Amino acid sequence: MNIEQLQQLQSAKKIKVINFVESGCGPFVIEVEFIGENGPCNELLKNSEGQVISCKNLQEGYSLCQQVGLHEANLVQIVPHDEACTSEYADYHKESMPLRF
Repeated sequence: MNIEQLQQLQSAKKIKVINFVESGCGPFVIEVEFIGENGPCNELLKNSEGQVISCKNLQEGYSLCQQVGLHEANLVQIVPHDEACTSEYADYHKESMPLRF
């Protein structure tokens, strides 16, 4: 999904929630949850070349969302448990914080 598609969804009032998804201390990506033709969908925000957009700080994410008139998102932190102590599948849990900008 690119910015133009995000704007179309915003105009049609089909966006359920925007998530700024962060794993560890690296940059975060923007996940869009929306109502698609076949029900609820999730997609990552991508640039015009089809690459996933990563943001280094919250202000970058705010700016992208504000371009299309969005002023709320969730900061979702994915915290991996110590992989040395887990079974063959790592156990992940999510913690989120609502943001208004």
